[in-house]
Amino acid sequence: MRVLFTARHSVSHLLAMTAAAQACAAAGHEVRTAGPPGTPVSAALRGTSPPGPGWHPDLVVSAEDGAAAESRRGARVVRWTPLDHRSADGPAPVRIDPCPPGLRDGADAGGEADALSVRQPTCHAGQLPYQLREPHHLLRVCLRPGPSGSPQSWSPERLLLVARAARGLDVEVIALVPAAERARLGDALGPQVRFAEPELLGPVLATCVAVAHEGGPDVTLEAAAHGVTQLVISDARPAGDRLDRIGAGRRLVAAEEPRETESSLRLRRHLADLLYGGRALATAQRLRSAIAALPSPEAFAGRLEDLAAR
Repeated sequence: MRVLFTARHSVSHLLAMTAAAQACAAAGHEVRTAGPPGTPVSAALRGTSPPGPGWHPDLVVSAEDGAAAESRRGARVVRWTPLDHRSADGPAPVRIDPCPPGLRDGADAGGEADALSVRQPTCHAGQLPYQLREPHHLLRVCLRPGPSGSPQSWSPERLLLVARAARGLDVEVIALVPAAERARLGDALGPQVRFAEPELLGPVLATCVAVAHEGGPDVTLEAAAHGVTQLVISDARPAGDRLDRIGAGRRLVAAEEPRETESSLRLRRHLADLLYGGRALATAQRLRSAIAALPSPEAFAGRLEDLAAR
């Protein structure tokens, strides 16, 4: 079977399908991937390659709402629904949702009950710096300001504001900031804040109780898989609303920042509730169990075979 995984507007959506694409390739299928124009296939998608001239798929797994164009080639189109997707042009015949039911799109907690499910493995790539592997006696809070250049990423001023709020709670703060950008921050974040590379998201979250981030689908699902409570500071992404709905996190609108002192107190209050309130921690643990119960990528590959056979 020839399978095309495509996300032509977002590399992060393509990378989210890595495990499913590799499972299909391991099952003996001919797998191709297509990302935004000019984007090379990531090394994370080893075992796959871009579709060449004259190559036509039997099945298209697409993160785009405009995937119907592929169907004109005779391929069956299956819609991959990313976490930051908002319903647009009506339901697709078949949807794949990597979220557990509680985090899916829809007014009720069940979301799209008929969507196929697949578990995205947690990221264990890389090793924590030695100083972060030492035994720690304080609760850890991770700050993920987002990829540089993304419209949803925090400004240095917002990162400083969140770091100051967290420091007032007697916790250890780990900021995921590339080494090249740390010089711009100088010593503004204070000695209580430690740094790690953004690629170490998974290993860092495995040691944390809470994370504050910009609402990206990668960090949201990674934190949920580790049972970590989440504070989402974003204007547009829906992750915070869904976490707030089930009680595993909070959402703050980034634009609502009056005076710095008032904002810092508000941030500290929400972080304290996520760390010590009890309900959010218990809900985050249940969310982790729900993710662990989703079908594996290998089982998902079998479901795609059934779809193509129809």
